[in-house]
Amino acid sequence: MIEFPHRLYLTFDVEDFINDRSLGSLHHILKLLRQRHLKGLFFITGHMAEKLARFPQVVDLLEEHEIGYHSTSHSVHPTIFEYTDVDDYQEAYRASLNREVSHINPLSGAIEGRGGIELLKDMFSHKRIESFRAPGFSWSPPHLEALIHLGIKYDFSTDISGIPVKYKGITFFPFPSFIDSVPLRSFLRSVMKKEMIVVDFHPNFFVNEDWWDSIFFSGTNPDRMYGVAPRTVNRVRSMFRRFDALLRIVDSLSKMKMIEPCNEVTESKIELDSTKMDVERVYRLIVSWPTGRFSYESRFIRSHLSHFFEPPQ
Repeated sequence: MIEFPHRLYLTFDVEDFINDRSLGSLHHILKLLRQRHLKGLFFITGHMAEKLARFPQVVDLLEEHEIGYHSTSHSVHPTIFEYTDVDDYQEAYRASLNREVSHINPLSGAIEGRGGIELLKDMFSHKRIESFRAPGFSWSPPHLEALIHLGIKYDFSTDISGIPVKYKGITFFPFPSFIDSVPLRSFLRSVMKKEMIVVDFHPNFFVNEDWWDSIFFSGTNPDRMYGVAPRTVNRVRSMFRRFDALLRIVDSLSKMKMIEPCNEVTESKIELDSTKMDVERVYRLIVSWPTGRFSYESRFIRSHLSHFFEPPQ
């Protein structure tokens, strides 16, 4: 049996339910992956699952890949950080359980029936939805523990370790080495140095001039859903050419047995030693998105982290 020196995860955050061109971008990415015989891990939000239900041809292509969860409503307020930022850890846990199986009204933020991870499980009924990535990599401990209750076993949100480590029944995977912009020379250097590489792409990034969720950046929900400006045709073509060039490199390195593009997420056998955790560093990382995007200042997330990483008695 050949032991590959380096492993690679191609991951994609599927979240823009407002701009239809992002769905077209996803469709094109899926066709390119099929052409190169490569598999990806697609983290899909509840809102996008609702939209994808109207596009069976895209769902059929997604069936060839691993499917993960990217929260029910991403940037709709209250965000995960906002509704779990309460003093009572168990209250935050219960709120997470409730919202992540529900449809969230994108204008009011209110729960309106069934949705979230349950809808994703219905759509991909023969797959196990066991991987999660938090919006903006801003995970919240009581929220993650609620997701474990809902069947999540693998997290791709944290910057805890350069290799997968297990803690409290969940495997934490390394933080992405590259997000959207992947300089090919830098990628090749990383392939030679790292045991595991995670690359994160956003289909909307290929076709939108601005972030799709910029309409939520004021810290409140808008009074209506409206899109953002598209990239120029030449820019879109250029970005897809670079993406395809990366896929060709991955395919070639795989054939040379230099890397293993991972088609399946597996549990780590290495247990995290929580006594060595730099909780303050983790806190600074996970608050950067809500603080930078929404000017949100957390009150209790720091104490939730301390609770989560509290050494066993």
